[in-house]
Amino acid sequence: MIRRALPLVFLLLSLTLPSSPSPAQPPAVRLPGLAEEHSAADAWHKLRKLGTTASAMHTTAHPDDEHGGVLALLSRRDGTHVSLLSLTRGESGDNALGPELFDALGLIRTEELLLAGRYYGLDAQYFTTAVDYGFSKRLDEALEKWGPDEVLRDMVAVIRTERPLVIVSRFQGNARDGHGQHQAAGLLTRQAFEVAGDPAKYPEQIAGGLRPWQPLKLYMGGVREAEDWTLSVDAGQYDAVIGASYATLGRLGLSVQRSQTGGRFNAEPGPSVSYYKRLASLVDAPDREESFFDGIDTSIPALYSMLRAPEPSGARALLERIDGEIRAAVRAFSFTDPSAAAPALARALQATRDAAGRLRENPDVAMALARKERQIAEAMHATLGLLLTATAQPPGTPEGVGPFSPGPPPMGPAVPGQVFDVRTTFTSRGPVSLASTRVTVESRETGGGWRITGAPAERTAQPNTPIATTFSVTVPQNAPPTRPHFSRRSIQEALYTVSDGAPFHRPSAPAPLEAVARYTLEGVMLELRRPVTIIESSAPFGQNVWPLTVVPAIAISLSPARAVAPLNAASRTVKLTAEVLNNVSGTSEGTLRLEVPEGWKVTPASHAFVFSRAGERGSFGFDISMPALEDRDYRIEAVASTAGREYREGYSTIRHRDLETKYLYRDAVASVRGIDVVVAPRLKVGYVMGVGDDVPAGLAQLGVEVHLLTEGDLATGDLGPFDAIMTGTRAYAVREDLKTYNRRLLDYVRDGGNLIVLYNTQEFVPDLHAPYPGALPRTAEEVSEEDSPVEILVPGHPVFTTPNRITQADFAGWVEQRGSKFWTAWDSRYTPPLATWDTGQAPQQGGWLHARYGKGHYTYFAYAFHRQLPYGVPGAYRLLANLLSLQR
Repeated sequence: MIRRALPLVFLLLSLTLPSSPSPAQPPAVRLPGLAEEHSAADAWHKLRKLGTTASAMHTTAHPDDEHGGVLALLSRRDGTHVSLLSLTRGESGDNALGPELFDALGLIRTEELLLAGRYYGLDAQYFTTAVDYGFSKRLDEALEKWGPDEVLRDMVAVIRTERPLVIVSRFQGNARDGHGQHQAAGLLTRQAFEVAGDPAKYPEQIAGGLRPWQPLKLYMGGVREAEDWTLSVDAGQYDAVIGASYATLGRLGLSVQRSQTGGRFNAEPGPSVSYYKRLASLVDAPDREESFFDGIDTSIPALYSMLRAPEPSGARALLERIDGEIRAAVRAFSFTDPSAAAPALARALQATRDAAGRLRENPDVAMALARKERQIAEAMHATLGLLLTATAQPPGTPEGVGPFSPGPPPMGPAVPGQVFDVRTTFTSRGPVSLASTRVTVESRETGGGWRITGAPAERTAQPNTPIATTFSVTVPQNAPPTRPHFSRRSIQEALYTVSDGAPFHRPSAPAPLEAVARYTLEGVMLELRRPVTIIESSAPFGQNVWPLTVVPAIAISLSPARAVAPLNAASRTVKLTAEVLNNVSGTSEGTLRLEVPEGWKVTPASHAFVFSRAGERGSFGFDISMPALEDRDYRIEAVASTAGREYREGYSTIRHRDLETKYLYRDAVASVRGIDVVVAPRLKVGYVMGVGDDVPAGLAQLGVEVHLLTEGDLATGDLGPFDAIMTGTRAYAVREDLKTYNRRLLDYVRDGGNLIVLYNTQEFVPDLHAPYPGALPRTAEEVSEEDSPVEILVPGHPVFTTPNRITQADFAGWVEQRGSKFWTAWDSRYTPPLATWDTGQAPQQGGWLHARYGKGHYTYFAYAFHRQLPYGVPGAYRLLANLLSLQR
């Protein structure tokens, strides 16, 4: 987390927002130590982008891989149009923020990367359909999982969309990169560079409107000073306008990716040099370069020669006119009066439009001029200090009423058929009047459906005088929910499916409603767009302002999503809970039922529900009796009926500080699986929660009585009654109380207890926290292949015999990985019961260690229960039952 101790000079910095498919921009996020958009510093950085056609794309495998300091230098110092392409959204990392994993974590890391991009000054961000399936040591595994042509096709589409002059690969495509997905990113970047300009490659993209594009240069990062490098970039350079170095901005961007970094921020003044090797170039450039653009004339007048295209008569004069007015705007700019640059910017904008009208025959020139027009307009908005807000609120909300004021509550997400108001405010905060200002609210839907009434505000915008108006909006009855435009049916799928017509490569879908302000300056008309937003309380941190979303009137979730039932149990029953969320204002009533396989009995047959306001929830339990079970999955679906409609899906709300709230939808479906598992009766287990940890739900599925241990329990509670105590994934990294009172857990073992420590990072120090010495270094091994071979080393050990006979078959069907953070050395008093290994790796025994300590049992277990249990992997449940039963 970024602390308030940051230098006061950081208050000068404003955030350059990443571009989106339209001129609309997300609302500014208030970040510790940073000002909002449209300060003089922000205007200055936008001006820096106007005089150049330089563009660079940086490719990575996951969020947090990026060279943030170098990106900041390119964007904020050099004015380069900078884009970032991450192959995945980082779905399979750990989550230091909360319990979300897999696709939910992917949404979090997407938002974190967008937030980081504001520090870097990114202009565009992209993803492919590839999913982070977990750590991989091998390039060939990544290519097998993803299919090399699928991801390459995505990358080529992004290059053809963005059309960068230079591509900078974070990775090399070889063993130096470590992670197999990193290697794939390096290799596929090279291949994409080679084929993006070939019209015969992926002709369906050409048919769909994309055009071939050949970048001029390709670089790879990760090169060391003593190796063969072409270019060194010192991101440690100090930027006086910002008050920090570009490397510091990079570290700030990394620190807001809190699900991975925990918010750690380390400012390191002084040089921060990265080395890059040029792999390909279509232009002449020296062996040692000064910039990524050596050999490329990125001035506006040289646009045709840079594109290697014939220059029509009169083109240079048109381009020189644009360049001259931009130079005049830069000369006129003042930090005390940024609006002094506005008249020249208006002339530059008109010159750009004139050139675009005359030079439209070459589509690459047209695109470059369209980008320049957008950049000039954004610089104009910034120099004028324009502010456009559009807030959705309940109908009739008095002016001045906010989320903390008496009166109607703030509005949440919209539902089909709902009527609400949108209050818009447009302010020209600088000293310039803007003629013919007109503010409206518009829907992105081209076919209508959204009903928007109210007279647009039309007048001259006087300096620092808000123009406010209110519109009434009716949501269409058939409005679809605002959901991620990418999804997959199972975590076993390594590629996302994208909604029809959705921009797969963009971070997220656009907001359904926008406020639009059109104004005229110096006879030139400009347009500013912002999404219609809602306000949600985030006490004690103030409030969040996020784009309006649409949710269904009724949302249902069914838990557990995967239930298991012992095949040999005398009574085959499971308990499921359906939660119904009402999003409709006013009274809403209906019935809830379960659809189950034929012959199964549900008690009660249905529940009635009645709600009186939006936001109310109801929790309804069902007991399900099964006459017979097999070792397979059975489907159960919850159905809510109300107002003549049926609802069969719900969503998880993903809400974290500084990140836009997202909704992850899933069908209201649970599966029940019969498992051949025996559990010692009446087990009582204490559990110390870790991060991203759903193991307690798995314990409950076995019929175990689970108690989540608090700091007070660890400090003074009676631990003796527990048959076993488990510490969750990475618990030693996030539970200081666990380290503080660790001795009490060891005493519990000594006195006859059964302690199971699940996978931990290096915050767990065996010499300090375990009964006997061992080593768990930062470079600890892991086995990433979920189907890796296993060898049972002590088949007669009770953990393999009681109460379940564990065999090789129990390690079939695992998901994502075997385990992570294996000990590399251990005292002879530990016994490794199992060995496993990735392809080409030596057998690893340090993932599971057992020792007798006093009268009890101590187990370090780095095999991935936290991945297997939520997905009903039978062998994992059988292993868990045996571990819990060791002392019984």
